[in-house]
Order: sequence, then C-alpha cells, then structure tokens
Amino acid sequence: MHEYMTLKNIFQPSIAVVFAAIIAALFFGVFSVVFVEMFGEKLSLLMALPVVMIIGLLFIFDRYLLFTLILLLRPALDPILEKTKIGGLGVGGVLNALVIIIALLAIIQKDFQLRSILIKTWVPFLLVLLIAVGFAPDFTHAVKSYLSLISNAAMFALALTLVKTQADYGRWMRIVLLSSLIPVFYGFIDYATGGVVYADAGKRVASTFSHPNILAFYLVLIITLSFYFIKSKVTYIPPSVKRLLPLYIIMMIALLLFTKTRSAWVVCFVFFALYGLVYERKYLLFVIVSPLVALLIPEMQDRIIDLTQGNEVVTYGTLNSYAWRKYIWESSLSWMQPSHYFLGYGLESFMHYSIDFFPLAGNMETGAHNVYVQLIFDTGVVGLLSFVWLYGSVAFYLAQFYKANKLMIFLAVMLLCQYGLLAYSDNMLSYLAFNWYFWFVLGATYSIAYHDKKRLDNKVTNT
Repeated sequence: MHEYMTLKNIFQPSIAVVFAAIIAALFFGVFSVVFVEMFGEKLSLLMALPVVMIIGLLFIFDRYLLFTLILLLRPALDPILEKTKIGGLGVGGVLNALVIIIALLAIIQKDFQLRSILIKTWVPFLLVLLIAVGFAPDFTHAVKSYLSLISNAAMFALALTLVKTQADYGRWMRIVLLSSLIPVFYGFIDYATGGVVYADAGKRVASTFSHPNILAFYLVLIITLSFYFIKSKVTYIPPSVKRLLPLYIIMMIALLLFTKTRSAWVVCFVFFALYGLVYERKYLLFVIVSPLVALLIPEMQDRIIDLTQGNEVVTYGTLNSYAWRKYIWESSLSWMQPSHYFLGYGLESFMHYSIDFFPLAGNMETGAHNVYVQLIFDTGVVGLLSFVWLYGSVAFYLAQFYKANKLMIFLAVMLLCQYGLLAYSDNMLSYLAFNWYFWFVLGATYSIAYHDKKRLDNKVTNT
C-alpha cells in the first residue's frame, strides 16, 4: 500500500514524476491564460480554474491522496463537473486524464507482479477500440470515448497496484462504501423535491448522477458490496457499522425503486435469488415476497404495465421503452453493409449514423442502449469478441480463487454477470462514474485473492 510522501520524497522525486510535473505545469500555465481570456466573465467556468490548479498541485505532491479524494467524491460531482464543460471538455476530463496518468506511473514505477493480468484481459479490447478510432466518422467523439474506456482500465490497474493485504482491501473498500453516502442521502432529497420527470415514466430519482439509470446501477454495485461486508467475517468493518448496513441496504433498495430502472431491479432480484439458492435458502422468501410488495406501489405497477402496451410500430403510435430499443437494434443491424461486419463503422459510429438508419431519430443522435449491438456496429464481430473476452477472462481468473474465498469470488463473478445483463438494455460503456467503481472493486478483489493465495503458498512451502 502506498505510503504518503515525506519531504524527502517530495524534493527527490523520480524522473517520471518530474516529467509529469513539468507537463502538468506547462498545461496549467497555458490553460490559465487561455481560460481567463475566453471565459473570465462566466463565474461558474472561472471557478473551475483554481479547482484545476489545486488538482494539479495535489497530483504533483501526492497523487495517491488526489486519487483517494477522487474515489471518495466522484459520485457526487456530476452536477458540478457538468457546469465546467466547454465544448464537451471540463474539469471532469482533467480528472479522467490524471487517473490514467496515475495508473501509468504506478504500472511503470512499481515492481508490478500483476501486470500480466492487464495484458491478458484489457489489452485485446483496447487494441480493437484503438483501430476503430482510426476510421471513426467523428474522430473527436471517438477519442473522448476511447480515453474514457482507458480510464476504466486504469481503475482496474490502480486497484491491482494498491491492494496487497487485507488491510489495503478494507481501506479502499471502505472508501468505495463511503462514496455512496452523498448520492444515497441526497437521493431521498431529490425524491422529496420532485426528482426528474420523464414523459414515459413520470418522476424518477437521479440524485447526483446525470441519469436515474446510472444511479440505479451504482446502487446495485454498492448493495452487493455492502452485502458482502455483512456476510463475511472481515474485521476492517467495525461491528457498529455492520449492524447499520442492513438498514442502509434497505434504504438503497428503496432508492433503487425510485429510480424506476427496471433492468437494475431485475439484476438485484437475480443476485439475491442466486445467493439464496447457493448459500442461504431463507433469502428465497425475501426474493418471493419483495416483488409482491413492490407491485403494491402504484408507480412500480405502472412501470411493469408499461411493457404490455406500445409493442408495435404503428403510425402516430407510442412505443414502450423496450419496444423502442428493439426497433433501433433492428434498424441498425439491417442498415449495416456486410463489408462492415468484421470491423464495424468506427468507434461511436452508432450515434453518428443513428440519424440515417433510425426512422424515429428525427435530427437527434441516439445511443444503442445495448452494448452488444453498439459494439457490432462500431467495431464489428472482432470488437464484440474482444469485449466478451475481457469479461469472460476476468471471470475465469477470479474463479481460480473460488475455493480460497467462496463468498467474495461469488459476489465478484455476480457483478460481472450483472454487468452482462445490464449491457443488454443500456449504454453501459458511457457511464464513466459507475464503470470506475465497478472496475476498481473487481481489480481489488482479484488482487487480494491473488496475494492471499501467494502468501498461503509461501507459508506451505516454508513449513
């Protein structure tokens, strides 16, 4: 685990850190001159300048402290970061870039025993995406998307470098859990003050996220992690906190219902059902009763009933959300030419060409709402297979440690399965904040399982 820098560390940095500091200083210097000149009259944008400078100083003097703060606060920052955007770029982009740089420095500087796992899992997917960037119809949008996906890999890599002991794992998982406090409690305030109103779903809760679906997927992740803390015999969660976690999970489930994200309801339901079947049958009663209780809530009834109508494309008719999704999937795949089946049309080309192939698009670009369809369109069969390889290989490597810690590995594999299900009906690759926590938890889980097994093997050898 990283030890915070001493004065000696600060004044005798490595060549890589010095180089990064010089680049950062040049960037922030030029950025400040241009920024004030162009946007000095806009208060919200002007306030971003000192924030960026503070972030830069934190990076130079203690990049791991900066990363800790990012991990702790990122779920609450979407509303703030959105106001700092200039032509699609803002403080959020700076944070993404710094996370990537911190990960690269960690990989290069340290004796990184787990470097090979990155090559075996992430590299094929990232290489295919890089090729797809080269012939993307909207190069700028494609590069931004690619950098976001690299930042997901960076979170996975950082977890591998930072977690070596149970104390490390506990420290970082506590930070992940604490990161949920602001979104959860503000979520109830959001609900009480009206939430976000959608024409097809009424009032939904997004809390500090840009969309209710992102909040819902994040909640499923935190519910799964919290459940592990309750059921495991870990010592890094105080008993007093463990006693409160069941109540916290109930609060998150209530908030999950308020998001009205049906796919998140399904994966949460499946998680508890599979846990009950594999470990504790008493949870099956909860699984059976919970949908019945949810259906007593009028708003929940409406979301389910909505799927029974609007299933056909007719003139002046309104499609329900699932029928709308199927229509755009069918439209995109039937529009594709056979010559593009192999490598697709380029990264983020689905959005770009949606105006051409989707009859209901009007003049608005539309996402695929299905990762598998999006990848086939953007990157062809090769891209889809590399994506399946990424998730399948991570599941395979995690499963190797199942006997050592059955519950932890079961929950990690369940997270991968949840993601696979959610990817069927949503733009999962675009939800940066959620993806960061998802990959950090998976990386930390693999790393602690790897190091625990290594210590056990060494102990057996020595005896």
